[in-house]
Amino acid sequence: MYSFKLAFKNIASRKSSLVIIFFIAFAIALLFVSNAIFDGTDSGVKSTFIKSFTGDIVIRPKVDFPLSLFGDETPSTGKFSEIPTLTPYIDVSDYVESLGVIEDCLPQLSGRAAIHIKGEKIVTLFFGVQSDSYLKMMSSIKVVEGKPFSSDEKGLMLNRATIENIKEETGCEVHVGDNIQIISSSGIAYSVRSLKLTGIFDYGVKNQTLNQIALISPDVLRDMMGITDFSEDNASIDSSHTDLISGDGSIDDLFSDSGDFTSEEADDNVKELLDSAPSSEEASQISLESTAWSFIVCSLKPGVKEKKVLADMNRHFKEKGWPVQAVNWRTAAGGTVYLIFYIRIIFNIGVILVLATGFIVVNNTLVISSLSRVCETGTMRALGAGRTFVIRQYFFETAILTVSAGIVGCLLGLGMNEIVSGLHIHISNDYLAQMFGGETLVTVITLGNLGKCFGLSLVLAVIGCMYPIHVALDSSPVEAMRGQM
Repeated sequence: MYSFKLAFKNIASRKSSLVIIFFIAFAIALLFVSNAIFDGTDSGVKSTFIKSFTGDIVIRPKVDFPLSLFGDETPSTGKFSEIPTLTPYIDVSDYVESLGVIEDCLPQLSGRAAIHIKGEKIVTLFFGVQSDSYLKMMSSIKVVEGKPFSSDEKGLMLNRATIENIKEETGCEVHVGDNIQIISSSGIAYSVRSLKLTGIFDYGVKNQTLNQIALISPDVLRDMMGITDFSEDNASIDSSHTDLISGDGSIDDLFSDSGDFTSEEADDNVKELLDSAPSSEEASQISLESTAWSFIVCSLKPGVKEKKVLADMNRHFKEKGWPVQAVNWRTAAGGTVYLIFYIRIIFNIGVILVLATGFIVVNNTLVISSLSRVCETGTMRALGAGRTFVIRQYFFETAILTVSAGIVGCLLGLGMNEIVSGLHIHISNDYLAQMFGGETLVTVITLGNLGKCFGLSLVLAVIGCMYPIHVALDSSPVEAMRGQM
């Protein structure tokens, strides 16, 4: 206790103490505000994308190239990588729906094609989805004109940004109800479809990634991409019928059970077939139960840890031997988001380097301040002060300075954060708006950020006292008293 009191008196008696506290506090406040901006940026981008097209988790086929909801993320190599379908889709879908942590999930296809208007081709990314369920899950999407296409309708919905792009490129205005030509290619083969534009939607934020998305009937996208529901699992034939294709039986065997029918019996058979045929509503439901999907987009219940769910899913897929994997929203969004993420990391590293330089200067000040009192330390040791007493005194002096600066810095950072938030800084540049997750600069205060900044002051306290303690204890008390250090 005496060491602490003596350390406090020594600090109070030196005018340089306030300067040291100010420098450390300012550096910590700057670090706090920059981290608050980064937290706000990450939160904004994540919220925008999760509620717009990625969900929290996406289940995709396991492939040997980087795959996102936009397709192959490999840099252009002149090759086209086809997006495989999920196999076994039904088993994977049943497993996902059985999890109690999943709030909602829906299947999706992805493919690129060109909208053809007046000789101009506008390349667009099409998501083949069940529009009603998709719009319910993606709450950021707002239908601004028209309506979603129904489950049994071969329809199309375009982004408002795409409509504006079409007008800019072709001078042609597109309205709900118009027939839109879509062209896709696979090698030398071309596929052309004419679809009715049923609705126009908007994401409400400036984002180049979202601007290229259009929604289309999944059946149409399957046809354009040459995807069928046929698989080896569906191709199994019952052993009792193999004689029909083995060549051992006679063609007369096919009609061995046939007989003469009266007109009344024929009418009854036709009536029975008609009665057993599915209604139009049932038929449309059957058409929805396709197994040809490339992704399953999932949203988690509030409070559920994303990392744990990902780990559990991938462990289950591995145990079952299914060639699928679960990825987080950032991986599902693809290279565009990762580019933004890396830019933010580089910017963060730059800020840390600037702050590190400032901390080195402050730390040197602490060291010089401590070394100037080596003579005093030597006198105390000559009077009987032990090594433990000297260590405690140096540590207490440095800790009082840095911890006080840490508290002041965090309070100053909170104040600066309120100022930044209160200014409502508008971001007009589209790319910056995409990077910061919106058109207004938003900061987010977290306990983790406060803990890191305050913890930094404690680390600085330990580092700042190590060298002076080493010098003071490495010399004899007589040399220290003479000031020969």
